[in-house]
Amino acid sequence: MKETPEEKKIYENFKPGKLTKEGFLGDDIRHINEIIEEDKRTLSRLGVEPETIADRMQKFIDEGVKGLESTVDLNEFAVRVNWFRGEPDLHHKLTAVLRNTALDEEIMFTQLGVHLIGAHCFFMGHGSRFRLEPDELVKFLKII
Repeated sequence: MKETPEEKKIYENFKPGKLTKEGFLGDDIRHINEIIEEDKRTLSRLGVEPETIADRMQKFIDEGVKGLESTVDLNEFAVRVNWFRGEPDLHHKLTAVLRNTALDEEIMFTQLGVHLIGAHCFFMGHGSRFRLEPDELVKFLKII
């Protein structure tokens, strides 16, 4: 499949140093479309939409912002949100650390990552600092 100019621009922006220092692809050598299609197949098998995941993650960010830079207890979860200076016309640079107390596990994600999951089903490339495996994330967030 031939890459469109827009896809080429997206790919270039996702490399290290463009939008973020580390980029979004990690050491994954697959094309962005291949990464997305594999993650879509995983979610389809689970019967979960990416928007459902993003909405749940956004709710944790919304709660965490209320106690910005402090941990907010949410019964089975605890969240801490840190705010970094954002760029105009881009998503705020929020980083959330979410703890599932029942599983005694913790994940870290960004506001931009939530957008990429919800709007594009892009969970980032393997080896990326913020890559979240869709099947593990669904379990962690108690979606199914």
